[in-house]
Amino acid sequence: MTDLQKDGREQDSRRHRHITIDDVEFDTVDDDQEAASLLRLAGRDPKDFDLFIVDKHGVETHIKDKQIVDLRDGGRFRTRRKVRFTIDGEHHTSWDDDQTAAALLRLAGVDPAKYDLARVNAAGGPETFTGDQMVTIHDGDEFVTARHVGGVA
Repeated sequence: MTDLQKDGREQDSRRHRHITIDDVEFDTVDDDQEAASLLRLAGRDPKDFDLFIVDKHGVETHIKDKQIVDLRDGGRFRTRRKVRFTIDGEHHTSWDDDQTAAALLRLAGVDPAKYDLARVNAAGGPETFTGDQMVTIHDGDEFVTARHVGGVA
């Protein structure tokens, strides 16, 4: 057998990896790839999305763009869009695009019992949220904290 024939057989014998990204199946023969490469395989821009590996219990673990992922047959991945927003001018990034007002207020370092949250770039004027009220965060949202009127000091 010639070296060329051996090389051809080795390539033919390379095992195809079947992986799923966002419930779409992909085949690859490269058994280790950077997370950013897998994002691009799924048609996602690594500047806007991050990759998570999903374990058998459905728990997602973030993988950094330059991290090499050892692909196993049947591997499951999820992409998440980064949501960028500000609270009182301070920049924040999250993958969770719906959070309670209280959680966002705590992120800003203020007490939800004493402050409300307001979206200042809402269409039609400011939108105010309190306590356990759910806030859907859109990329580029601007929020401010507002002390309760008559609140305890």
